[in-house]
Amino acid sequence: MIAPQRPTAVMMRREMVKNPAVMGVLGPVEKAVFLASTAKTIAEYSGADLTAELAVALKWICKDVGYRATDDGDTQYLIIRTAEILKRYYGDLSLKDFRMAFEMSITGELDEFLPKGRDGQPDRNHYQQFNAEYVCKILNAYKARRGWIIKKANDATPKVEQEKPLTPEEKALYRNESRKQCIYAFLHFKYRGWIPRLTPIGEMLCYDMLASVGLADEIVVTLDEQRAILQRTISEYARRGFVGDVNRLEKEGPGASELQHDSYIYARRKALKRTFAYMIDNELQITDYIKING
Repeated sequence: MIAPQRPTAVMMRREMVKNPAVMGVLGPVEKAVFLASTAKTIAEYSGADLTAELAVALKWICKDVGYRATDDGDTQYLIIRTAEILKRYYGDLSLKDFRMAFEMSITGELDEFLPKGRDGQPDRNHYQQFNAEYVCKILNAYKARRGWIIKKANDATPKVEQEKPLTPEEKALYRNESRKQCIYAFLHFKYRGWIPRLTPIGEMLCYDMLASVGLADEIVVTLDEQRAILQRTISEYARRGFVGDVNRLEKEGPGASELQHDSYIYARRKALKRTFAYMIDNELQITDYIKING
C-alpha cells in the first residue's frame, strides 16, 4: 500500500487561496505576493524551461531597474547564472515571485528588509552590475516580506481542528444571528436603497441562505465584472505608485489570477442586490423564507 502524499507548503497555500477568510485580510500587494507563492515553483521547472522563461522575465526586469547589458554575451551569462542561483538557493519561489521581487524593490515595498547603505537608506541599487550579489540582495529581502505575508495568511486560516466543537445551542445561536443579519440587510436595502457593509463571510452566508430557498441563482462572474475589478485594482496601484503592478496587470488583463477572488465577491454582491430587488418587485417578505427560531 502506498502512503498518501503529504501536502507540501505550496499545495496548502493553493488551497488557502479558496478561503475568503484568508484572502479577505490581505491588501492588494499582499494578495499578489500570496498568489505568486502558489504558482509553479522554480524547483518544478526543467533547466531548459527555466532558462527560456528567465530570458523573457529578465528582459523586462532589466528595463524596469535601469540595467543595460553591454552585449549578447553579457545577457546570456546573466540568464544562465541567474538560473543557477534560483535552482540552487530559491527553488521554493516561483517565477512570479522572482518578477514581483524586483517590482517591489523599485516601488519601495522591500525597503524595510533591504540592507542599509552608509547614508542609512535602503540599498536597492544594482550599480550597473546585475550579478549574484544583487539578485540575492533583492530576493532575500523579498523572501522576508513574503514570509510575513504568508504568516498573516496562515494566522487568518480558521483552525477548526484546534477549536472546541460547538454545542447544538451555540450552532443554533450563530445560525439565528446569520439569519438576523441577512434580514436586516434586506430591509436596509428595501428602505434605504443600498446594502449595508457585510463581512465577506456574512455576505456569503446571506446569499447561500437565499439560494437554499430558491431565491438566488448560481453566481456567474462576467467579463464586465472582471474588467471593473481590473480597473479598480489598477487605479489603486497607480494611486499608491506601484508602477510595476500597473504594467503587469495591464498585460495580464481581466483574467489575472490575483483578480479572481475580488471579481467573485463583486459578482456575488451584484447578484445579492438583484435578488433583493426581485423580492421587492414581487412583494416577497424575507421572513416568509428565512425564519428566526426561538
